Amino acid sequence: MDYSVKPGDTLSKIAMVFAIPVSSILAVNPQITNINAISVGELIRIPNMDDVPADAPFDIPVESAQLIARARSVVSSNILYKLASGGMFPDDPKPTRDGLCDCSGFICWVIGLSRKTDIPFYKRFGGWIFTDSMEADVNSDSGIFERLQRPEPGCIVVYGAGNKIGHVGLVSVVSNGAMQKVIHCSSGNSTKFNQAILETAPTVFNRPDALWGRFIG
Repeated sequence: MDYSVKPGDTLSKIAMVFAIPVSSILAVNPQITNINAISVGELIRIPNMDDVPADAPFDIPVESAQLIARARSVVSSNILYKLASGGMFPDDPKPTRDGLCDCSGFICWVIGLSRKTDIPFYKRFGGWIFTDSMEADVNSDSGIFERLQRPEPGCIVVYGAGNKIGHVGLVSVVSNGAMQKVIHCSSGNSTKFNQAILETAPTVFNRPDALWGRFIG
């Protein structure tokens, strides 16, 4: 069913009325990218158990479900890949103002940060958040990501450049402790499908140097 938001409503209140988790509402309403910014009169889909996708993140923290919903809101949104593009304006409705973005810019936008930052950890990288600096952050105890030993929905998966280019994405579906889907912005997606941001199988991330990190701010 569809529910029309009333004055004073919050997602938490709506979820309580219908006795369902907020994350289940977010799972079927990818247009909601900020749980604190629903509008009076906005139609929100209230899922029945039969409606909820099999891969819906019901049982994950609201913060993680919100990151996944924000990432999914720009899947197949006619953005093309360009290295060192996008991710400068985290309050914008999309990760780019010119239709061009790279993987780090996309992830920065998803987590609500500008890729150019004054976060202390990133000073050693010239104040830039990119795959190498995120990889270093996940491996440290003093950045904005906490290293995970296994993937969880809403975490990042990243590997650094090494001798080639690095890559980062947001894990969206996990089953039996393994990644099933990742939302990422890539040159491969852009070339093959004319859409840089897609939710795909994790094939490109299935490598021994890939790391998982939970955003802790």
